[in-house]
Amino acid sequence: MKKKLAFCGFFIFGLVSCFAQQHLLDEAEASKEADNYQLSLDILSKIDTNSLSISQKARFYYLQSANHKFRKEDSDAYPLLLKARKLYTELDSLEKVATINRELFQVVRNIGSEHLNYNEYIDAYLDYHLSQNDSKNLQKAYTWIAANFARKKTVDSSFIYFRKALQLIKQDKDTLAEAHMLNNFGVLYMEFTPYKDSALYYFDRSRKLYKEPEDLQSSYQNTASTYKKIGEYEKAIENYQKADSLLGKEYSKERKRFLYDLMAKTYELAEKPAKALEYYKLTQAYQDSLNLQEQEKAIFDIQTKYEVQKKENENLQLKQSRFWLISGVILLVLLLIATYLVYRNRIAKKQLEVKQSALEKNELEKQLKDQELAGLDAMIEGQEKERQRIANDLHDNLGGLLATLKLHFQNLKTKTDRLRDEQDELFKTTNSLLDETYQQVRNYAHQRNAGLKTSEGLVPSIKNFASKVSVGNNLVVQVEAHDMDERLENSVEITIFRIVQELITNVIKHAEASEIIVHLTSFEDHINIMVEDNGKGFDPFIIKDNDGMGLASIIKRVEHLGGNVDIDSHSGSGTTVILNIPKS
Repeated sequence: MKKKLAFCGFFIFGLVSCFAQQHLLDEAEASKEADNYQLSLDILSKIDTNSLSISQKARFYYLQSANHKFRKEDSDAYPLLLKARKLYTELDSLEKVATINRELFQVVRNIGSEHLNYNEYIDAYLDYHLSQNDSKNLQKAYTWIAANFARKKTVDSSFIYFRKALQLIKQDKDTLAEAHMLNNFGVLYMEFTPYKDSALYYFDRSRKLYKEPEDLQSSYQNTASTYKKIGEYEKAIENYQKADSLLGKEYSKERKRFLYDLMAKTYELAEKPAKALEYYKLTQAYQDSLNLQEQEKAIFDIQTKYEVQKKENENLQLKQSRFWLISGVILLVLLLIATYLVYRNRIAKKQLEVKQSALEKNELEKQLKDQELAGLDAMIEGQEKERQRIANDLHDNLGGLLATLKLHFQNLKTKTDRLRDEQDELFKTTNSLLDETYQQVRNYAHQRNAGLKTSEGLVPSIKNFASKVSVGNNLVVQVEAHDMDERLENSVEITIFRIVQELITNVIKHAEASEIIVHLTSFEDHINIMVEDNGKGFDPFIIKDNDGMGLASIIKRVEHLGGNVDIDSHSGSGTTVILNIPKS
C-alpha cells in the first residue's frame, strides 16, 4: 500500500512539476509577445529541461530562438531552431517544421556563412506547401527565393520565381499583390539589367493597380530613380516631386529625409546648385529632427522598461500564489491533453496517407502528360515532313508540267505567226496567263517550304519571315535580338521558329494589330522570347485547345522543353507573350 501511495505521490508531483514548467513557458511566450525579449529569456533560463515533454522541449527551443532572432542574434538562434525542428519532426508536426524551415532560411541568410546552405531550408518549405497546395505560402516562398537570387545578382533565376509568384497572384485575383510584384519586376530591370525602359514599363503598370498614396509614392520614387540612372534628370525630378506630393504628415520623417536626399543629389547632377542646396538643407533638418526623436525615444524606453519590470515583479508574486490553487484543475486538463495528443497523432497519420495518395495521383498525371507531349512531338514532326513533301511536289511535278506546257505553247505560237491579228492576241493572253500561273505555283511552293534554314540560323530566319509578313499584311513587324550569336541545337531552333511563326500568325488572324515587336534575348542558361502587339487583346484564362500549333499547344510544347509561358493581355491594350526556354 505504501508503495502504491508513494507511486501516486511521485506521479502527482511529476504532473505538478510538468504544469509548473508549462506555466513558465506560457509566461515566456507572453513576455516575447509584449516585446520584452530579455525578460522572456530570463524566464526560460529558470526552466528545467529534464522535466519537459518532447512537445514542451520543442516549444522551449523555439521560444529561445525567437527571442534571439528578434534581438538580431542570428548565430544564437540558428542551433536552437535546429533542435526545435528535430523535435517537431519527431512529433510529426509538419506545418510547424515548415515554419521553422522558413525561419532557418532567413537566419542562415543573415549569418552569411559560406559553410551554411540556406537553400535546403526554403526548398523544404516550398515542398511542404506544394504538397498542401497552399497558394498564399507558395507566393511567399517564390518571392523569397526570387529576392535571394536578386541579392546574388542571379537575375534570370530571380525573374523565373517572381513570375511563378505572379502567376499564383493572378489566379487569386489579388490586385494589390499583383501591383507589388510588377513593382518588383521594375526594380530588377532597374538595378540589374541595361533595359531601363522595361523598368519604366513595369513601374507604370504597377501604378495603374495601386490605390493607396504610400504605394503610389514608392512607385513614382522608383520611376524617378530609373530616369536618374539613364541621365534624364528633368524627368527624374518631375517624378520625385510627384512622390513628394503624396507624402502627407502621417508619413515618417525618415522617409521624407531619404526622398529629399535623393532629390538634392539629382538637382546637383542636373547642374541646378540652388535647388540642390535647398533640398540638402531640408535633408539635414529632417536628420536633426530624427536624432532628437531617437534621444527622446531612448529615454522613454528606459522609463517604460523600469515600469514594466516593476509591474511584472508584482504580477509574478501574485501568479505564484495562484499557481498552487489551480494545480488540481490542471491535473484533469492534462488527462484531456493526453487524449488530444492521441487524437492529433491519428489525424497526422491520416494526413500522411492523404499526402501519399496525392503524390501517387501527381505521378500518374505526369505520365499522362508525357504521353500527350510525345504525341505532340509526333504531330509536329509529321507537319514538318508534310510541308516539305507538298513543297517538293509543287516545285518538281506541277511546276515542271507548267514549264513544259509553256514551252509547247511557245512552239505552237511560232508556227502560227501568219494567223490573223485576233488569233495572235489570243496567244498573247493565254501565254500571259500561263506565266502568271507558273509564278504563283513557285511562290506557293516557296511559301509552304518557308521556315528556318540551317545555314541562316534562328534570328535571320525570323527576321526574313517578319519582313515577308510586314509587306503582305499591312503591319510592321520588328525583331530585336540581344546576345543571340550562339547557335542552338537544330531541333530547338526549329521549334522556337515555329512557335514565333505561329504567335505572329495568331496576331495577324485575331488581334487586328498594326505593330508587332519580337524580342529575343540570350541569357546564361535560357532563351527569353517576348512577342508584343498593340491589338485588341483577349482573356488569357480562356484558351481553347485547337488543333495544330494554337496557344494551348505552344504552352505544352514549351513546357516539354523545360520552359514556361506567361501571357499578359487586356481588352483594348494589346497582348504580351513571354517564353523562357532552356538552352539544353
